[in-house]
Amino acid sequence: MKAATIARYGSPGVIEVRDVPAPVPGPDEVLVRVHAATVNRTDCGELLHPTLIRLLTGVGRSRRNILGMDFAGTVAAVGTAASLFKPGDRVFGMCGARNDGAQAEYFCMPETGPIAHMPSSLRFDQAVVCEGAFYANPAIEHFGLKPGHKILIYGASGAIGTAAVQLAKDRGAEVTAVVAGRHLGLARSLGADLAVDYATDAFDQLGRNFDFVMDAVGKLGIRRWRRLLKPGGVFSTTDLGPWSQNLLFLLWSRVTGSGRVVVPLAKRGSGQAFVTELRDKMEAGRFIPVIDRRFPLAAIADAYRYVQTGEKAGVVVIDIVTEGRPAEPGFGGLS
Repeated sequence: MKAATIARYGSPGVIEVRDVPAPVPGPDEVLVRVHAATVNRTDCGELLHPTLIRLLTGVGRSRRNILGMDFAGTVAAVGTAASLFKPGDRVFGMCGARNDGAQAEYFCMPETGPIAHMPSSLRFDQAVVCEGAFYANPAIEHFGLKPGHKILIYGASGAIGTAAVQLAKDRGAEVTAVVAGRHLGLARSLGADLAVDYATDAFDQLGRNFDFVMDAVGKLGIRRWRRLLKPGGVFSTTDLGPWSQNLLFLLWSRVTGSGRVVVPLAKRGSGQAFVTELRDKMEAGRFIPVIDRRFPLAAIADAYRYVQTGEKAGVVVIDIVTEGRPAEPGFGGLS
C-alpha cells in the first residue's frame, strides 16, 4: 500500500510517500481502507517533535512511521472477534497515537475506539473533521454553556475554532468570533453573533463583556484576555501561548483554586461516544464541515508546509482515494 512515512522527526522534507506492507487486523480490530485523511496541528506538532515529547518517546526516531489522526473510509476487513462493523461499512473517526495513522491507504484500529458509521449524506472528504471538534468540545463542556452566556472565541477560523463556534451556538450561547479579516464571512456563516477582525480597532474596543474566552490558537496574550473577561469569568486555551505564559497562569489557577485559567482535556475512553455524537450533529445539520483545501497523498509534504503557515481555515484534506473526482490543491471554502 502507499503511505506517507517518516523515519525521523523534523521538517516536512522528511516525509516520503512509498510502498509499505498493508496491516492485518487483530481479533478485535477493523482494517479501514482510507478514502480521506487530514494534516492538522497535531500532526505538525508530532512531526516537529518538541523537546517534551522527545523526552517521553525517545530521541531521534519516530514513535510511529505513519502519522494522521482524522480518517474517513470503508471497512476492508474485520478481526475474528469484531462484531460492530462489517466489510463495506462507511466509517470515520480518529486514529490513536500509539499505532500507525491514517495518512496511508490502509490502517487498523480497535472497533471500540473513536470510530463510527459515517453520516449518510456526507462525502468522505467532508467527514474528516473530528480532531478540531475533539479538542474544542472539552472546553465547551467545561464552561457549561447555556442561553444567556457570552463567549469570545479567538482564532475562530481554524479546525478547533470553527468547531468551537458551532458547538457553542448549539448550546445557545452568544458567540463573538475573532478572526483575520478574510475569514469574517466564514465566522458569520457558522452562526457567530458577532465576527471581529483581530487586527482592527473593533477588537481593541471589545469590553469586559464575556463570561468565557477561548483561545483556539494559543496566541492571545494575558493583557488581552484579562480585559475581556467579566469578574469571575474563565479563560481556556489549547496551547501554552506566547512565551509559554499560559502554563504559569494555569498553575496559578490550580494553586489558588480560582479556576479562572483552564486547559480542559477529553476523558480517557470517551472517543467513540464523541465521534458518534458528532455524527448525529452533522446528520441533523447542527455541525457543518469546513474544508480549506485538498491535496493528493503524493503532495502531502506541501500540505504540512501549508498547515505550518498558520493560515488555514477549517481542515486540510488529504485525498487517498481519488477515483472520479479531482484532487488538486487549492480547493477552499465551506464543504
